[in-house]
Amino acid sequence: MDYTPLRISTVKPLKNLTFDLHIFFKDQYLCYVKKGEQLTEDKYTKLKVQKIAKFFITESDELNYQNFLDNLLSETLSDNKIGSDEKIQMVEGAASSAVERMQSNPGSESAYRMTETAAKSLRQVIKNNPDALKKIFGKKVEKNEELIKHSLNVCALSVKLAEIMKCSEQELDDLGTAALIHDIAIPQMNKNDLPLFYKPRKLLSNDDKRVYYLHTKDAISLLQDKPYVNKAILELVANHEETLSGQGPNKKKKLTRLEEILAMVNNYDKRTITNKTTPMQTLKDMMIDELGNYSLDLLNEFKKVLHTEGLLD
Repeated sequence: MDYTPLRISTVKPLKNLTFDLHIFFKDQYLCYVKKGEQLTEDKYTKLKVQKIAKFFITESDELNYQNFLDNLLSETLSDNKIGSDEKIQMVEGAASSAVERMQSNPGSESAYRMTETAAKSLRQVIKNNPDALKKIFGKKVEKNEELIKHSLNVCALSVKLAEIMKCSEQELDDLGTAALIHDIAIPQMNKNDLPLFYKPRKLLSNDDKRVYYLHTKDAISLLQDKPYVNKAILELVANHEETLSGQGPNKKKKLTRLEEILAMVNNYDKRTITNKTTPMQTLKDMMIDELGNYSLDLLNEFKKVLHTEGLLD
């Protein structure tokens, strides 16, 4: 039987479950709460104390879980009595679960739908909670979660920048979804090539670049025959490593506004991971190194957002 992981923060206690909830313990999956029952506060707290971060559901329950999560996100984000920390934690959990599911099963329509919902929820929580972006970016994760965290960072910052630049609702939805799934092909890379994700761009040899940039084409191969993925999202994923100087894998020199936003924010967040520089230093380096790769107007707009959101403190 196949099991799908989901973050513990996406299942609230005292809610009737529409699926069986499992935990992975001593090399086996154990049913922790049955469909129709509730997760008690005691059990939930105990799992947190034991630092169990993930639940699991069977593949047959994915749609039930998706509907449950859609309702839970809607309730949580519209409830004024719930604090921003809990809202941010739930949305992060939903987005992380969605990205992980897309990485492990990119052909799953339910995983893709979950990603769309997560992107919208992430945008909503950032729009309505002034400290959300800072909290999302300030969160430290384990090494094995860095690629997922990178996708969340890029999504959060891209849609914030695009919203300030008066992009339409449809554009924001497309950008948010594309940002969450832009690197889904990286885990599919040869194990010996995975370290290239953590290697600073300026240290990549031509051969390194050729191998690493294959993840953009591989992502499109995984998504292009799916009728539920629109052309705008495919184009964004395909061109997220492009620059205006034509040095990306597709050698494009003309980028749409959304493509340029995604490519620039991807570059920024990846630099902070690979160069291990502070956000302020990363921005300073980009303003020098990337002039000509992204328009000066966009770089300046980006700089303003980072300042305003307190991400350079």
